Amino acid sequence: MTISAPRYQSVSHARIGLGPRTLAIARREFVHRAGSGTLAALALSFIAVILIVTLTVEFASLIGSVTTATYYAPYESPAWPFLVLIVAATAGAGSIAEDIGSRSITLYLTRPIRLLDYLAAKATACGGWIALAAIVPGVIGVTITALLELASAEVALSALGAFVATGLLATVFFTGLALALSSLTSRSLYAGAGIFGVVLSLYIGVAVVAGITGSTLVRYASPVTDVLSVAAAAFGVSGTPPTDPAVSAALLGGAGVLLAALALWRLSRVEVVTE
Repeated sequence: MTISAPRYQSVSHARIGLGPRTLAIARREFVHRAGSGTLAALALSFIAVILIVTLTVEFASLIGSVTTATYYAPYESPAWPFLVLIVAATAGAGSIAEDIGSRSITLYLTRPIRLLDYLAAKATACGGWIALAAIVPGVIGVTITALLELASAEVALSALGAFVATGLLATVFFTGLALALSSLTSRSLYAGAGIFGVVLSLYIGVAVVAGITGSTLVRYASPVTDVLSVAAAAFGVSGTPPTDPAVSAALLGGAGVLLAALALWRLSRVEVVTE
């Protein structure tokens, strides 16, 4: 037996890198947002878009030729932007607001996680859900019609690219909007109401003002009108769109980036606990 004091030695642990931590936040956020509301809205968007695409293309193939413009059918219905808006609200409203409300954001933002890494993880998760609603149903619809030989390969590929391009722009804007409004409050309910309120008020208000004044410039303020204008140009729909598609695309992408920057600025005002 010895009376000497015991010796303790700490075991070295490998520190998790910045990339894996960011991906872990994104993965956890994506799974956490798989609530009943998000899944229900996503399922409705899949059913609605796939049915509209396949039935419209099949009918067009029976009475004439199928063109890329035939695939524009989902955008002619108000269901598409409304369902994407629901997914954006359910998947993005609480992405930052819940962390602010529970103060868990102070733990997220400790080093080596930076503000930009945290925001990128949240944007990846939120944008993933929105992209599932804005892009994937159209891609599946085009694939089904191509497999059924209802459209030529050239037309199907063109329509596929149009769905992806339009959906990506919509994803960028709605993700930026969801993150910005979610960062301004600690209540996800308020953020969700804000997402609906901003988009719907702009859509209705712009239509009223444009109808009264006859001005075309005011229509650029509506993100839904901008998305439809981009879609019409991408699918080659004949007729003059309400706005210039190039300007609408630039506004959607720029607004999404600016809104994400607003969320980043808001996060920079949050006090964090350093290591």
